[in-house]
Amino acid sequence: MPEIINIKMILLNSYYVGLAVALLIKDILWLRTVMIIAGICVITYGILSSNNVIVGWNSLFATINIFQVIRILIENKGVKIDENVLDIYNNVFSDMAKKEFLRFWKQGQILSSNSGDIICKDGVIQEDIFFIINGKVTVQKNEKKIVELSRGHFVAEMGFLTGKPASADVIAGENLRYIMWSYKKLKHLNEINPDFLSKLQLIISKDLTQKLRKYL
Repeated sequence: MPEIINIKMILLNSYYVGLAVALLIKDILWLRTVMIIAGICVITYGILSSNNVIVGWNSLFATINIFQVIRILIENKGVKIDENVLDIYNNVFSDMAKKEFLRFWKQGQILSSNSGDIICKDGVIQEDIFFIINGKVTVQKNEKKIVELSRGHFVAEMGFLTGKPASADVIAGENLRYIMWSYKKLKHLNEINPDFLSKLQLIISKDLTQKLRKYL
């Protein structure tokens, strides 16, 4: 009996460790894989404890995660992302399948701006969303610098999320290159893939959270 209790405690603690690790993982494929392993631990715990509720619910969760892992692997099969943007996909867009990301990326228009150019103007309603590829931009309000953003960050995302005018000026720095998507194109992508917009909103929300943690 003590041995069974020890095994049950190991399984339960392994489950909680798995949950904690999953919260730290950005890559959706690895996150779901860890959740499956954690689920197997708690299902085994439920079996040893004769708790059908734990077994039932976590079997359902594990099945959903297994299905999603298979879906991601199928969608990513044979899809190759250019080395120049691979870090962007891994660090920012990993919630999207690779094929989904490439479709999204190709819909954007890559542009460059001279130092001092105004990318977004305070009080103006935006019709596009921007993502920095190289260089930096300065976000300022009433000519006072708020924050400086570089590769891997969105610009003018609040207008996309809220539909309200820009709340600050965004000024281009040297050697700025960025990709721009019009709201019209994003709406079209969402019509093709109804899950697309919710994924993009989640990605943008994560970017906003990182900015708050890093700069405020």
